[in-house]
Amino acid sequence: MRPSAPLLICLYLTVGCADPDPGALPPDHRRALADTVATLFDSLSAIHRDRPDTGLLRRLHPPGDSIAFIEGSKSEVFSGDSLFRRVLAAHRPVRAMSQRFSQRTSQILDGNHALLTATEDVDWVDTAGAHKYSGLLTIAVSRRGRGWIIRAYRGS
Repeated sequence: MRPSAPLLICLYLTVGCADPDPGALPPDHRRALADTVATLFDSLSAIHRDRPDTGLLRRLHPPGDSIAFIEGSKSEVFSGDSLFRRVLAAHRPVRAMSQRFSQRTSQILDGNHALLTATEDVDWVDTAGAHKYSGLLTIAVSRRGRGWIIRAYRGS
């Protein structure tokens, strides 16, 4: 699989901001950090319900920040505000939704940046009927204050 240009740009920017000495984190700290950032998948599951958790959506995607979405050969950049409006509009016809993540992996780039990957399974019912989706999701995250925000998504 050939990586797309926007994903490479996001990874370049993420790695470019990384600590020049990635070994600076002790192994125990690195493992704990990997476990911590992997819980962001649980936050995504809370957002994608029939009634999305809009507070969590705002925390993971601040209004003025840019978020890159890459899927196949299609890529887009949204502001957190634009994404917020899109999620609310997309969830209007949803009657029930369940999103699950398995096989989670975390690659800690430094104490403030990580790449996370998981298998994603989504079942939802909307006004058009029942639907299923399954694929691989990779997200680039960075620390902001005491929390983490999502900088980029790449779905398969």
